[in-house]
Amino acid sequence: MSGRFSFPREQLRARTVRGALVTGVFLLAIDALVVAQGLIVTRLLGPELIGLFGIVTVTTMTIVALKRVGIDEAYVQQEEAGSQEEEFQRAFTLDLGVSLAFALLLCALAPVVAAVYGDDRLLGLMLATAYLPLAFALQAPLWVFFRRMEYGRQRALQAIQPLVSFAVTVPLAASGFGVYSLAVGPLAGYVVAVAAAIAASPYRLALRWDGGAARRYLKFSAWVLVATVAALVVQQGQVLAFDAAEGLAWVGFLTLAVTVTRYVDRADQIVTATIYPAIAAIQGRTKVLEELFVKSNRATLLWVAPFCAGLVLFASDLVSFVVGEEWRDAEVLIQGLAVAGLLQHVGFNWFAFYRAHGDTRPPALEAVVVAVAFVVLAVPALVAWGAVGFVAGRVAAVVLGLGVRARYVRRMLPGVRAGRLVAPALLPALAATGCALAVRLALWGGARPAWRAAVEVVLVAGRVVGLGLPRGRGLRAGVRGARGGGAGGAGEHDGDERERRELPVPVDG
Repeated sequence: MSGRFSFPREQLRARTVRGALVTGVFLLAIDALVVAQGLIVTRLLGPELIGLFGIVTVTTMTIVALKRVGIDEAYVQQEEAGSQEEEFQRAFTLDLGVSLAFALLLCALAPVVAAVYGDDRLLGLMLATAYLPLAFALQAPLWVFFRRMEYGRQRALQAIQPLVSFAVTVPLAASGFGVYSLAVGPLAGYVVAVAAAIAASPYRLALRWDGGAARRYLKFSAWVLVATVAALVVQQGQVLAFDAAEGLAWVGFLTLAVTVTRYVDRADQIVTATIYPAIAAIQGRTKVLEELFVKSNRATLLWVAPFCAGLVLFASDLVSFVVGEEWRDAEVLIQGLAVAGLLQHVGFNWFAFYRAHGDTRPPALEAVVVAVAFVVLAVPALVAWGAVGFVAGRVAAVVLGLGVRARYVRRMLPGVRAGRLVAPALLPALAATGCALAVRLALWGGARPAWRAAVEVVLVAGRVVGLGLPRGRGLRAGVRGARGGGAGGAGEHDGDERERRELPVPVDG
C-alpha cells in the first residue's frame, strides 16, 4: 500500500476512472447551477451593471490568480517524507501568508481601479471582494482529499459554495439589490464552505513556518507565477482594451462571452483535476504517460469540439431567446472566443504533466508567447477593425502558443502525435454541425422561432452523443479492467516490461 494513498496500489487506475466520473457529475451539476445564475442575473441587471462587475471580477480574479501560484499543486506533487500533517501545515502557512498579502493588495487597489475607470461604485465593489484570497486559503483541507484521490469528499465540500451563492444571489438580484447581489451571494457561500472544510479537515489547521519548505514551494511556484501573470495580461488586457476602445457596454458584452465560453474548459478540468495525483505517482514512466495523455485529451476533446461548434452555431439564438436583443453585439465575441477555446484545448493538459514532474518552466514559456502575441496582434486589431479584428488576433495568438506546446510535448512524450488527439473528436463535431446546417437549409427563410432553435439543439446533442459514446469505449474498458484489478491486457507496452508491470503503481509504493 502506498503511503500517498489510503488504498492498495493496484487500485490506482480504478480510483482515477472513478474520480473522473465523480468530478464530471459534480461539474455538470454545479455548472448548470452557475450558468442558470449567470443568465438570470445577466437578464435582471443589464449590460452596464454586468460590465461594471466584470471590471471588478477580472481585477479581483487577477490578484487571486497571482496568489494561486501552485502551492497546492506542489503539496500534491511532493514525495512522502516525515509527517504529512506537518507538511500540510507548512504549505498552509505559506499559502495563508501569501493570501493575506494579496487581500491587502486588493484593498489598496480599490481606489486605484475606481479612479482608472472613473466610477466610484467600483471602490465599494472591490472592497467587497477583497476577502477572496483568504477564503481560498482557508479551504486548504481540500488539498489533502485531492492528494489522497478521495474525490467524493473533495467535491461534496466544493459544492457548498455555489449552492449557497445561488440561493442568496438570485433572490437579492430579483429584489432590486442591484450589482451588490453579486458580491454578497458569493461571500455567504464562502463563509459556509470554509466552515465545512475546516470541520472536515483530517489535519489541524496550524501555523508552522519552515524556511526550507518555503523555498522548496516557492521554487516550484516561480514559473507558475510567470505563467499566471502572462495569462492575466490577456484577461485583464482585453477588458481594458474594450473599455478604452468601445466603452463599458462592450465590457459587458465581453463579460458575457467569457462567462459562456469558460465552460469550454470544463471537460479538461474534470480530467486534469482527476489525473494530476496519478501523474505525480507515475513520474518517469514515458509510455504510460503517453497513454494517459492521449486518452485524457481524446476524452476532453469529445466534449470541447462539439461544445465550441454549438456556441458558434447557436450564439445568435442565445442572444435572441435567452439574454435579449440588447446583447446582440456579444454574438461575434462568443463565436470568436469559442474558436480560440477549441484550438487552445488541443493537448491542453500538457502543463499538468510537466508540473507533476516538478518542471514548471515550459508551460510558462507558452503563456508568455500567447500574452505577447495578444498584445501585438489582438489589441491593435481591436482598435483598427473592432470586435472582428480582436477575435482574429486572439485566435492567431493561440496558434502561436500551440507551436511552443508541440515542441515541449514531443520532448517529454515523443510518441504523441496531434492527429491521435484530434481525429476521434472531429467526426461527432462535424456531423453535429452538418445536421444543424441541413435543418437550417431545409427551413430557410422567414422568422426563426424558438422551437426551431430548440429542435436543432436536440438534434445536434443527439448526434454528438450517438457518435461520441462509441469513442468512449476506451474509458469504459478502463473501468472494467480497473474493477478486475488488472493493469491491462497481456502484451500491453511489450517494449518496456517495467512500465507494463507498473502501470497502476505509484512510484512511492
